[in-house]
Amino acid sequence: MQKDPTNKNKSSKQKSSQNLKEHKAGDQKKDSVDKTQAIVNDLKHKLKECEDKLLRSLAENDNLRKRHEKETEENLKYATKNFAFSLLPVTDNFQRAIQSIPNDVSEKDKLLKNLVIGIQAVEKELDDVFLKNGIKKFDSLDQKFNPELHQAVSKVNNDKPEGTIVEEFQRGYMIGDRLLRAAMVVVSMGPEKKEEKK
Repeated sequence: MQKDPTNKNKSSKQKSSQNLKEHKAGDQKKDSVDKTQAIVNDLKHKLKECEDKLLRSLAENDNLRKRHEKETEENLKYATKNFAFSLLPVTDNFQRAIQSIPNDVSEKDKLLKNLVIGIQAVEKELDDVFLKNGIKKFDSLDQKFNPELHQAVSKVNNDKPEGTIVEEFQRGYMIGDRLLRAAMVVVSMGPEKKEEKK
């Protein structure tokens, strides 16, 4: 039996057509995989952006919360400032009352002595209430003058070094780490300098 040459041609054409179809199917499959990979990469990128935005938002919220807590704490800490400041003249008056009574007179008069003891007890109780609320007095005598804590009302020549506080007219107070009231003080200018004779 003789082979038909047209059959061979047909078979060859069919194979080539099939190869072309397979090649096209392979290209379509590759395009589909490439498109899918591009979509996956795009989604990964968007996910990373969303994660970054979320982390930034969480950090901002945490910072806001901390700032709010700090402000609330400070507001509570310094809420008594105006009330305490208005009570400071009362403590000043207690000190003046005690200082105005000479020691020798109060020692002789029992009634006057008891009055001084009572005034001192009330002053101490007021100081204790101040301390419980974060308000404390600070000493200025024999300290170096500090313009952030002291208000100089005058300067005098004195045996103490220049800039040393030699007298305190009004006690200074702090509320927490802030100044509530500056101390009114007298500052030394050092020993008096004698003029040289010509």
